[in-house]
Amino acid sequence: MTNISDRLSADNLALLALLVPVLVFSMALHELAHAYMANRLGDPTARMLGRLTANPLKHIDPMGTAMFAITYLTSGFMFGWAKPIPVQPRFFNRPHRDMAIVAIAGPIVNIVIAYVTAVVAIQIFPSATGFFGDLLGLAFATNVLLAVFNMMPIPPLDGSRVLAAFMPREMAEAWGRLDRFGFFIIFGLIFFFPPFYNTITAIRMPIQDLLVRLAGG
Repeated sequence: MTNISDRLSADNLALLALLVPVLVFSMALHELAHAYMANRLGDPTARMLGRLTANPLKHIDPMGTAMFAITYLTSGFMFGWAKPIPVQPRFFNRPHRDMAIVAIAGPIVNIVIAYVTAVVAIQIFPSATGFFGDLLGLAFATNVLLAVFNMMPIPPLDGSRVLAAFMPREMAEAWGRLDRFGFFIIFGLIFFFPPFYNTITAIRMPIQDLLVRLAGG
């Protein structure tokens, strides 16, 4: 466990102040991707509720946003959430497959954001330093982290929806019922199971390296 006094240093608090807006904006686009894909596949629920927008205010969950700061200060690993996009599979032609497509749309957008950020940092502003350089670096790393974290096959994360698409219907329904316990599982893994963070890092780093190479770095 990270010493909280170390997390409260001026440098870390300044980093947190920069991280939270990056996370909020990135998660807003993540949720917009879910809403857009659900609408394209026939479910108008998110659109009718005004969630088919990049406006972060429509996607922010106050407690989920606060949890970014709390987990960062107590564990060094940031975890929080936005308001989930409401999806009604009854509108889909192929509910299992379409739910997986809606789920994976969010992480894909985060990877795209990370790649575009890498291109900007490498091709357009290769000498960026200070606040702008830090912003580009955080936007890149944060979006890769969001993509990897959300694709972990743990209910209610996006990866669990993708995994459910390959399960028999009865098993998928039973798997979906674990959603109510998902956040407890995730908190337990973050705070009491260090290999969970190590696994995410082991997946994240090669993806970051690949994106940098593709961006010309």
